[in-house]
Amino acid sequence: MSEENAQPEQAAEKTKKAEKTVGKEAKKEEPQGPAYTGYDADFFLSPQDLLDAVGKLDQAGFFLEDVSCVDMQEGFQMVYHFDRFDQPGRVGIRVMISRENPEVPSIYDIYPGAAWHERECFDFFGGRFKDHPNLLPLLLAPDHDGPPPLLKEESALKDLHQIYPDRTHTPVSVDSQEFIQAITNCSNKPGRDKS
Repeated sequence: MSEENAQPEQAAEKTKKAEKTVGKEAKKEEPQGPAYTGYDADFFLSPQDLLDAVGKLDQAGFFLEDVSCVDMQEGFQMVYHFDRFDQPGRVGIRVMISRENPEVPSIYDIYPGAAWHERECFDFFGGRFKDHPNLLPLLLAPDHDGPPPLLKEESALKDLHQIYPDRTHTPVSVDSQEFIQAITNCSNKPGRDKS
């Protein structure tokens, strides 16, 4: 093989080795697992414990990210997300309410910004928020007379065990050590990226 032909082959081989080395170095520099987007703590609560739990989260320095609703076989799952500005610690609260009486207490008095989220859940799912100051349609026309538009067909509804197969759905007491310690220490969870 001539020297001219050997040079491109050697250069190509060096490039392959360099790419492998760079790939290994890049893997070492990448954080383990996907970027953090989940919860540090996530609880099912009974509707009557919601205001107490939200009050404790407020006292612990959490802000409300959002309120949403999931249409399920068991009824409606109201989902509340909380986080903190000054330190990591994302918390999810889940409350199941029945289709026959889709009502949960409004958290407006603790987090006034919840008013918009609650009105959106009212519009799209028909969930009612007791003691909400202005539970009127937010995005739908005031004269909308059909069913809430995001309700699922009966055949499309999933149950709690299908959505959360590896966890308990039993409501936790807001006075339990599990709940108190979680909202107090959730930012100290191992593996949490604090950068």
